[in-house]
Amino acid sequence: MTMSPANDQFYIPFGKELAANEKKNRDKAVRSLKRYLTAGGGSLSEADLYKLWKGLFYCFWMSDKPLVQQALANDLGALILDVPEDNVIPFISTFWAVHCAEWHGLDRIRLDKYLLLFRRVIFYSFSWLAENHWEHKKVEAYTACLLDGPLHPTDRTKPDAIVYHIMEVYFEELEKVMEIQQESASDENDDDLSAPMNLLMEPIVTLSTDALNKTTRIKAKQILREYEEFGDEEVEDMTDRDIEAMDEGEESA
Repeated sequence: MTMSPANDQFYIPFGKELAANEKKNRDKAVRSLKRYLTAGGGSLSEADLYKLWKGLFYCFWMSDKPLVQQALANDLGALILDVPEDNVIPFISTFWAVHCAEWHGLDRIRLDKYLLLFRRVIFYSFSWLAENHWEHKKVEAYTACLLDGPLHPTDRTKPDAIVYHIMEVYFEELEKVMEIQQESASDENDDDLSAPMNLLMEPIVTLSTDALNKTTRIKAKQILREYEEFGDEEVEDMTDRDIEAMDEGEESA
């Protein structure tokens, strides 16, 4: 990857610019990044991606006004659609790696705005899959990056708050993307609109059975029941007590 500060269109900014004190300088850095990605900038190494998301983490940290936070959360999530094809999954994976690592250092007043950012990243991740007609290979790569990252079922270092939030908004954001796709694709082949729900459900299903944290397993089962239209019809009639009893049975087996 090459950097050329003299040419804003092909310049990828890192830490100091993205976390500048002045909002106008941070905005300029984000615009430069978008131009770089949209122009099909060079492949980003793992180290580049980590430095980039670390800078963007602090760029978002510096945004204090609600409307600014909302706009920036959307802009950062939408970068997923600008990233060169080969870098999309690493881009998403690194986002989660950085934010899981930084989560416990956040003060309470900033937690909600990062949860908003997570929601937007999930939305645009699904949007990217929809733009690629839910290609199975890409869906599998995306769900694998979640299970290897923030939703790893046996990694206790992952913040529970992030795990629970992803589970809570996962199907909500998926529904939004599918509805938008249906509304805007009246002339397209219906087969291209068919999302592989069995693959997309895999992270939540895995957590419902394999998570070390009992609360996580129960919550995952509850979410699968709540969105029974996406899953097994047998889940529909289960009560919270049934779910907990089933989980206790698995533990004693």
